[in-house]
Amino acid sequence: MKKITLIIVSAALLIGGLAFVFMKSAYVVPVLMYHAIDRNDKTTKLSVNPESFEAQMKFLHNNRYNVVTLEKLIEYINNKEAIPAKTVAITFDDGYYNNYQYAYPVLKKYNIPATIFIIVGQVGRDGYVGWKEIKEMSDSGVITIGSHTLSHKWLPSLGTRDLRNELASSKAILEEKTGKPVYALCYPIGAHNERVEREAHLAGYSCAVATNPGRFSPIDDIYSIKRIRISRTSDNLFVFWFETSGYYTWLKEHRDD
Repeated sequence: MKKITLIIVSAALLIGGLAFVFMKSAYVVPVLMYHAIDRNDKTTKLSVNPESFEAQMKFLHNNRYNVVTLEKLIEYINNKEAIPAKTVAITFDDGYYNNYQYAYPVLKKYNIPATIFIIVGQVGRDGYVGWKEIKEMSDSGVITIGSHTLSHKWLPSLGTRDLRNELASSKAILEEKTGKPVYALCYPIGAHNERVEREAHLAGYSCAVATNPGRFSPIDDIYSIKRIRISRTSDNLFVFWFETSGYYTWLKEHRDD
């Protein structure tokens, strides 16, 4: 009887240990990627309706998620710190005016930090934020402004001079207009390679976000940060909960294979 008990206990410990190793290796801090917050969510995956967005932020707030800036996330990674449970970061691509109109008030309401990546060449154009809105959000203590380059070009195809201009000029302009350092870059359409990453580092960025660079991309590569696109499927808060669990990225990468 004692022998059977010992075997059962040993098996349970082995299974528990293997489960722990798997859970640790599969976990990726969820960095949420939003684009437009508007009422086009039924026609494009790049939109989330304002009511759903507020419900999602309320969910994070009420369930005491550790919502951090990208700067704090990079600090965890660089210092090899244990990242607290339920840590999440929030980002927006392109700099749409509806981010200011609908998302910004909600983020202020729940005191949730987020990064908005601005296409500098689009500032003030129809549908995009102007410098006044950018400065207001930057000064709020809630929004961090990042660069989405000058003109949203496919970076790997550019020559060195044009690539450096897209990265360095956008950073300099944003810093001049906001009066704050710009440390984060968002690759247009997620496109990057080792050369682009190297140039991002040389331009003075502390980190860069991609979309989903793939299962073989290291989770601690601060110039290729994996993100999760939030779309209308996340209107269901159970789906949103799973996306923010830390294991959605692993499932998606293996499912896509």
